Amino acid sequence: MTLGLYLYKAITTLMTPFLGVFFRGRVRSGKETKGRLNERRAVSLQERPEGSLIWLHAASVGESQLLLELIRRFIREGLNEFSVVMTCQTKTAAHLIAEAFSNDLEFREISGIQQMAPFDSAGASKRFIKHWKPDLAIFAEGEIWPNLLLQLHAQMIPAALINARMTENSIKGWMRWRKTARRIFNSFDLMIAADVQTRTGLEALSESQVANPGNLKSALPAPAVDETKLHALRDAIGGKKVLLAASTHAGEEALALDAFMRLPEDTLMIIAPRHPERGDEVDALLSCTRYAIARRSEGGTVTDETNIFLADTMGEMGLWYRLADTVYLGGGHAPGVGGHNPLEALRLGKPIVTGPSLFNFKDLSERLSGHQGFAIVDDAEGLADAFPAPPVSAELSQILEEDALGPMATTLDLLQPLRKRAGIVS
Repeated sequence: MTLGLYLYKAITTLMTPFLGVFFRGRVRSGKETKGRLNERRAVSLQERPEGSLIWLHAASVGESQLLLELIRRFIREGLNEFSVVMTCQTKTAAHLIAEAFSNDLEFREISGIQQMAPFDSAGASKRFIKHWKPDLAIFAEGEIWPNLLLQLHAQMIPAALINARMTENSIKGWMRWRKTARRIFNSFDLMIAADVQTRTGLEALSESQVANPGNLKSALPAPAVDETKLHALRDAIGGKKVLLAASTHAGEEALALDAFMRLPEDTLMIIAPRHPERGDEVDALLSCTRYAIARRSEGGTVTDETNIFLADTMGEMGLWYRLADTVYLGGGHAPGVGGHNPLEALRLGKPIVTGPSLFNFKDLSERLSGHQGFAIVDDAEGLADAFPAPPVSAELSQILEEDALGPMATTLDLLQPLRKRAGIVS
């Protein structure tokens, strides 16, 4: 065992007795569901379905959407004699996954179970793998959990890391623990990078070849919408121009509000925070202004008097995107976030304005920059000057169409040997 792994195992073991206090604090802050803390400890789990089982693991909403689309592609290939347990780290993602398994007709042929991810201690990891006995494990993007990975490797369960994304700082951090990194990343039977930087970093860390077909999020469909709600809100908004502040983090609502104060009076701003549980925090900020506020989670709706609509609900982003004239996409001004996926809005023809810190989407943002429909601004004044943004250009639409075809098809091909090894074939 390398020194890095020894220290990691020791620290996670020492933290175990204090997990109750930690997770109860997260429950109080709205980040955890009280009745699901057993899943974090990998005890009293749901019954495992019979037959082949794929375990898919995501961090939050974007990665969950990606993995749900991957399952859909499996099903469209004729693969349906399998079950899925899908884990995540956030309440928002858990809601998204559970809704998809319950309401998406494409999943009606399989058994889909949503669980919160276990804490990555040696004990919880061992209990989780022993209970679910997955035939194949697929991790998305940056979810690297050493104890879980080493348990999979010890049980000879094939594992893949898809759409992997690592920042320059993350790669440098792993480089300080080269032997540990090599051991951990070689626990994956297959690694597929979303960008060139990640591929280069993973190859150096693992001393193995890494594929780089492109960012899988380019293959995600536009988010669904309830047409009845859409028409009702369009009628209520009338002729007002709409600025949508989407997937915002702390500090970004204030920036959007500063910009909104500079806009014409017949403008409506919709704020959809990345984490809806921050609704009270955002509402408190907005209540300090002279504007008329309506809050979605409290049954509020848009009227002629409404200036700002706080959309602090889950599962309605497709609605907000379609109502927008311009989208201010959060994550680009919030420290440490690195931006969010702009493709959903762009696919709906909605121009994007975002901040300059986009290290999680470096290749994609460079590819989009310079094309009408995607703009980077430094501050609130820049956002106000950019509104309303010009429509998405034909050239940018063509780029999106081209990018949607290749990465997912290549990923499915690369996963085929692992599926066969796991006995999960159509």
